[in-house]
Amino acid sequence: MHGTHKKRYDSENKNVLKAYQAETAGDYHGAIEYYKKALEDEPDLAIVNKHLGNVCYRLGMLDDAVNYLEIAANMLPEYPTVNYELAMAYYRQGKIKEGINLMEKVIKMDGEFLMAHYWLGILNYHYGHLHQAREHYLHVTRERPDFTIAFFHLGVTNLRLGFYQDAVDNFNELIRKNPDSPSSYSLCGEAYMNLDNKFEARRCFKKALELDPDDRKAMNGLAALEDFKGITF
Repeated sequence: MHGTHKKRYDSENKNVLKAYQAETAGDYHGAIEYYKKALEDEPDLAIVNKHLGNVCYRLGMLDDAVNYLEIAANMLPEYPTVNYELAMAYYRQGKIKEGINLMEKVIKMDGEFLMAHYWLGILNYHYGHLHQAREHYLHVTRERPDFTIAFFHLGVTNLRLGFYQDAVDNFNELIRKNPDSPSSYSLCGEAYMNLDNKFEARRCFKKALELDPDDRKAMNGLAALEDFKGITF
């Protein structure tokens, strides 16, 4: 284990500079080679493992990304961003529970890390923890009302949980922010149908089809409302 006196955050190593330059230029494979050379020269460069993991992640080299980010997280345990990036790599590997555990650690370290709340909502949703997902989406939308996509995820989660009026409110807020989103109208229509508000459901489905004639959810919704009698989808 490296002692704290060995924990290095940056370096004058020429290969680190070359790696930064290659990464900035979009030469990610070149950046990887320079970062590796820098680590050969100075294995205690903790932050280089972080950069190397991120470049591998960008290239879809997930096993390598996880390997380097795990090293970085062990060397830099006080860095919430390292754990966040590792959690994202776990998510891409389908290691949902590991991702949840790390994101929770990130939030304990930095409660204002809004993207950690957002992704913890997504991770919990995929893991089937819908109530937990809902709480994180609520936090994000309260803190940042302009975080539009969070309203979408919150609305979908409320639909799954049976909180139909909340879902209607979420999708109407989303429509207010993005009035050209057919999926927002079709999902809002679904929520209205579950509230037995057929008039508003029909209005939303029709608007969705105006925006996207191929919106299957809206077609099926109108079919269920008997607006499209005799048409088979």
